[in-house]
Amino acid sequence: MDPLEVIRRMYPWQGPPVARDPLFGLIGIVLSQHTNDKNAWTAEMNLERLYGSAADLAKASVTDIANAIRQAGMQHEKAVIIRELASRELLDGLISRSLSMPWEKARDNLRTIKGVGTKTADVFCMIYLNAPVLPIDVHVKRVSQRLGLTKSRNYDEIQADLHKLVPEDKRKATHLSMIRFGREVCKAREPRCRECPLNSVCPWYLSTAKSQAGLP
Repeated sequence: MDPLEVIRRMYPWQGPPVARDPLFGLIGIVLSQHTNDKNAWTAEMNLERLYGSAADLAKASVTDIANAIRQAGMQHEKAVIIRELASRELLDGLISRSLSMPWEKARDNLRTIKGVGTKTADVFCMIYLNAPVLPIDVHVKRVSQRLGLTKSRNYDEIQADLHKLVPEDKRKATHLSMIRFGREVCKAREPRCRECPLNSVCPWYLSTAKSQAGLP
């Protein structure tokens, strides 16, 4: 049994809504952190309605941006990053220019922007440049570790382990399917182990979770 193929079949990727403007696309990725897709999308649309350009965002105060994206949570922290993204786009157009770069160079350049880490850059490159990369978010990390697909806690090492298992043309679908699986089945708290079709091959269930829960 290939657990990742099972997960892809459970949650086939339909494709996320993608902003036409790469700046707002990157902002959407920032907004999606630590919240659900609906709240992130609502916040992004509200922000774009109020501040439709890099110039407008760069002139806005952190407080005003935070109020506009309140629904996405962690609004102050995200507002600081969003204004930095707008300022950088206004300064040298890096985000727009990244669309014409090789994805590895685009990722490295995006990571020079304050507040943009490897995962955020990877997600942007995966979506906008069709990069053969599997970003490691908290759900992907947890599912990978529980299923024994990696023993590492390090981002790059987990990604390397998954890249060995997932063909390039399936990495985008795998990333998004694993997120849904992690949110709905393999949850951080109260995972639905009894209902999971992978419980018979899951080392975490067969050892830690099963014994702690007193399951047969």
